[in-house]
Amino acid sequence: MDAFRVAIQDTVNKIYQYAEPNLTLVGWMGLLGFPTYYYVWSYLFPQPYESLALRTFCSLLFAVIAFRNQLPEHYRRYMPYYYLVAITLCLPFFFFYMMLKNDWSTIWAMSFMSSIFLHILLVHQTRIVLAQAGVSIFIAIVLVYGADMNKALNDVVWPYIPIFLFTYVFGNLFYFRNQAEHESKVSIAKSFGAGIAHEMRNPLSALKASIEVLSSILPADKSGSQSGISISTHELSMAREVLDDADEVIRNGNEAIDLLLTSIDENRVSTSTFRKHSIATVTRHALESFPYKSGHDKSAVELVVEQDFDFFGSDTLIKYALYNLLKNAFYYQADNDFKIVITLTRRDDKNQMIFHDNGVGIAPDVIEHIFKDFYTFGKTGSYGLGLPFCHKVMAAVGGMIECDSIVDEWTQFTLTFPEYKSNAVGSIKLDLMKSKSILLIGEQGTFSNILNEHAFYQGFRFITLDLEAASKKQEYEFEFDVIFIDFDIALKTPSLMNELEAKLHFTEGRIAPLFQSDHSYHDNIERHLAIYPVEKERLKQDPDSVLDQLLFEQLEPSRSVIPKKRVCHGKTIVIADDNQSLRAYTSILLEQQGFEVIQAQNGHEVIEKLQQSPVDLVIMDIEMPSLNGLEAANAIRNSASEYANVPILGHTGDSTALAIDKIQQAGMNDYVIKPAGTDVLLDKIANWI
Repeated sequence: MDAFRVAIQDTVNKIYQYAEPNLTLVGWMGLLGFPTYYYVWSYLFPQPYESLALRTFCSLLFAVIAFRNQLPEHYRRYMPYYYLVAITLCLPFFFFYMMLKNDWSTIWAMSFMSSIFLHILLVHQTRIVLAQAGVSIFIAIVLVYGADMNKALNDVVWPYIPIFLFTYVFGNLFYFRNQAEHESKVSIAKSFGAGIAHEMRNPLSALKASIEVLSSILPADKSGSQSGISISTHELSMAREVLDDADEVIRNGNEAIDLLLTSIDENRVSTSTFRKHSIATVTRHALESFPYKSGHDKSAVELVVEQDFDFFGSDTLIKYALYNLLKNAFYYQADNDFKIVITLTRRDDKNQMIFHDNGVGIAPDVIEHIFKDFYTFGKTGSYGLGLPFCHKVMAAVGGMIECDSIVDEWTQFTLTFPEYKSNAVGSIKLDLMKSKSILLIGEQGTFSNILNEHAFYQGFRFITLDLEAASKKQEYEFEFDVIFIDFDIALKTPSLMNELEAKLHFTEGRIAPLFQSDHSYHDNIERHLAIYPVEKERLKQDPDSVLDQLLFEQLEPSRSVIPKKRVCHGKTIVIADDNQSLRAYTSILLEQQGFEVIQAQNGHEVIEKLQQSPVDLVIMDIEMPSLNGLEAANAIRNSASEYANVPILGHTGDSTALAIDKIQQAGMNDYVIKPAGTDVLLDKIANWI
């Protein structure tokens, strides 16, 4: 049953996808056409029957299609089904119903014939077309004749029936042949792309392995001496830079293969890797990495940055589109004075890349075909996919590419990009949001409500987990695009936070701790985790901007924005431990930080020190002779002295839930797990003094 439902959904989406380029025109024609022809058939050429109500209903159905891009996103996702229903009601049903009501008049028979052609063009799937026609004809007959089938059969103008059948059957057959030829070409392109992928991935994999071997052989330290190998620091640096560049080229090559293969699919370019990019940065990188045949070719290219701008798309796709323009320009260059000038600018409120060369030029009758699939001119061994690919890439980013040329003088391609904050880019992002997933680790409340609301309207998957439930998940269960962590909740239970951090190393999503600017936090989150902190008030006030940055922008991880707890130096701390070495080491460490430290080797001595002088904090081992840490903490809390409320940190190597529970029951404020690093210990101290 699920497989059948998926097949139906794929078919419906495919029909809508093919119709999409013409839907605005179709919508306006229906919106204006139905009321216009009411006037024609009622007043100019009066017919026996007309229905303003039915025409108004159909006009409104087409109005939704015409203005579909203005609909809220959660309604727009149902447009493929709406489109099929609207076409069914307003084409086969409406025209057959009106023909019946007008007694099979010649005018309405011709109108029904016209509707058949439109129906086939707008819904290219034969089975769906015939199903829509069959259902529509049946409903129209029932509405007009009810149960009186004898009258229905008597009213039929039978000579029309073979004509209608011929139109439906052969119209669908001819359209099917055109569709089959198109899909055959797409299949060839896919096979060609798969062959290229196979041929390219093998040497790339071998090159990758070679680079890793060379990298492992190079000395790790700056001395450059290892097993008799002598290499200067400068040479070592150059070698590693070359290997890093080669590794980046391999990565880009693999990404390009993936994107190109994904893009040769139903004339669509994959948008899954779209991000915010600087056009100047992408263009410079493309020009640096393009495989020029000679130094002369490289010097022939000039980049002029009149104004940089941001675009939303794939840097790899734009780079390879630019590669194609460069390759074509060099292929058709005229003489040794050949020049290519690439200008990045903003003209007439449009962001543009202008690619100009003084090559042989392109004839006017050729220009009108250069962006069509499989079209080639004067170039052997070409499959005619390069410039069409550029056209698809620019359409995918919401822009366009145009070509102007004068034969024997120059050729100019103008690539126009939409503003980053334009409606065109917003529409692409909304479509991408359906594939995104977000996790909130915290409590149900303000932030879960905000993200839930946005998930409903934007279509992304959203889940909320408390810290305990999240810490029990497996590593592979954190495959989210963004993971929000409420720091104010998570840092209250550091043991659970530590468990969670160990599992977050495997996620490719962005980890976004939520913090409050007027709070302070001890900085003991795992150092190797890349984090992108978000201030809570900002998420409340502008959630769209926060999600946009985390999902679609190039961000650098940062910890500096989180306000840190300050350690109050000059305070007095008692260190209690029966292990002299550990006690001495901790004392030296804290004294270096500006604390006054008093040492004790058991619980009795701790109480004595508290009675002798004021103390700001006690760090006490749990297992000590004479009087252990738990017993000493109980005695301190139950005393009537001024030191009864002194903050106490338990110092223990036992991190089990039972041990932590005992520490809390004894009256200790917090605990530190042995062995604790300097940063962890100082952060814990900062929480209490």
